[in-house]
Amino acid sequence: MATRTTLAARFLQLPPAWRFAIAGMGVCCVYLLLDDYCWSYAREWSQEASRLQRLLERGEARRVPLANDVERAAIAFGNAEIPDDEARTSESLALAVNETMKKHHITSFGYEALGGGKFPSNAMSSIAGTGRRIERLRGDVGFSTSADKVAQVLADFEANPSIDAINSVTLRWRDDQKKVDFRLSAEAWAIAPRDNRSRGGS
Repeated sequence: MATRTTLAARFLQLPPAWRFAIAGMGVCCVYLLLDDYCWSYAREWSQEASRLQRLLERGEARRVPLANDVERAAIAFGNAEIPDDEARTSESLALAVNETMKKHHITSFGYEALGGGKFPSNAMSSIAGTGRRIERLRGDVGFSTSADKVAQVLADFEANPSIDAINSVTLRWRDDQKKVDFRLSAEAWAIAPRDNRSRGGS
């Protein structure tokens, strides 16, 4: 406390020009400290807020009402998924089948991956991109299950996001085992090179 009093007394004994100079230096130091550590963050946040505001305004300006049929389709079918490449799509389709079988405790089933054929060359061209096209991949599943599980299994196949369509379902009652032979053809869509002719329709 005594040291502070002594310093204050010495400061007051200085000529007015020196006191103003020292006070000015102190103000400059405080200003530089605030500018480097506080106001710089405030400026960055303000610039980011302005950028986000411009994006929101741009999005609002581009917003147009959806056509009724598009809106109904979005409500009925849910989120749209962009097709992946053939390898990952084939893997996802097989995994979807395995997960569904595991969920319903079906341990014995058959699965065969097949080519599902090509879409028309102009189908979803804006999604596929230059030099690529959309192709169908098919997975045929066969198993036996109790009659009360048929509807549940089918519903899970239809709800799986890795399955884009169900091509066919065949059911056959087996009186000797009191079970249903269930065969299903699931389809997934993939992006492939336009000149890929290794897959044919089936």
